[in-house]
Amino acid sequence: MSDVIDKIKKLAIDEREKANKLKADILLLSEEIRRGKIDLTFEEVKGTVGEHIACAIDGGKLEVDLGDSYLIIAKAVSVIGKYGEIKEIPPTIVRDFKIVSDYYGEDEVKKRSIILMLTLETNLLSQANCDKIFIDGPLIDPPVYDEELEEYFLVRSNVIKRKEPIGIVKRFSHRLLINYLNDMGYDFSNIRESYLVTILFSELRKSLKSKEAVALGWINWDEIFKKKSNIFKDLEGLSRAYLKLGLKIYSSYFQLSPISPVVRIDTLLPSGLDFIKIWGIEGEKEVTILNKIADSLAKVRSEEANSYVSLFRMLRGNEDFFSYLSKF
Repeated sequence: MSDVIDKIKKLAIDEREKANKLKADILLLSEEIRRGKIDLTFEEVKGTVGEHIACAIDGGKLEVDLGDSYLIIAKAVSVIGKYGEIKEIPPTIVRDFKIVSDYYGEDEVKKRSIILMLTLETNLLSQANCDKIFIDGPLIDPPVYDEELEEYFLVRSNVIKRKEPIGIVKRFSHRLLINYLNDMGYDFSNIRESYLVTILFSELRKSLKSKEAVALGWINWDEIFKKKSNIFKDLEGLSRAYLKLGLKIYSSYFQLSPISPVVRIDTLLPSGLDFIKIWGIEGEKEVTILNKIADSLAKVRSEEANSYVSLFRMLRGNEDFFSYLSKF
């Protein structure tokens, strides 16, 4: 038993030493950002905008196992808001369905489900008539280039170039900031980006003495991906997609308040944070009220899925019912 305790004690001591070193490195980084020694600016976001129409687009999906196949249910939602005037505008909701054979395997089913959802989102984005468009997730989605999806990627990239949406990225599965900092001589290779930005923002806020919206940026993706060296393995797929699609993307890290999560903002131009601030809701991972509503409406709930499955099974087994429906 003493051997077990000694091993765990050693692990705990090693982790504590790593944590202390990491905290010291982040404190040093925050100090160099404050002194302007790094080409990143940490500042308050003022939120100064005029009257405009904004919209948020989000999607949801669910795969239902039918035994010999899967029924994919996908939704996309566009929620519109008019800033400067109280006006209720009904959301746009679109749905689509697909049957995928079971022999493809669960991973392939999930992939097809995601693409169906993203296709619906992209269609809504192409039709959006708003001054500012917020989308849930990154601009390049899925964040890896797939030759089988070449037509989808081409359509999506053209729509993004035309509409210039703002992507709100809640999960940092790709460590852009860490890769950017490591190229400058830092070593944050073995930590999660969410952990880094949480501590970093806490330290940087102390010097600003601010409880307002703040942002750290901008990172030009060209500076990471066009060097073609020192790119993290987890960024290789995203790098290929970025270079293949010909987009020019900038990212900033944004926090609405000290109790709000830090998110990454992806845009085609290094601007747009003021709009996020004025639509922001404190403490919410969706960041803006429009995205919060869109997220809620886009969820495919079990009751909804069950009704579609029941209808599908009834139609599949009843040819007379098809004749009945054709009369309407």
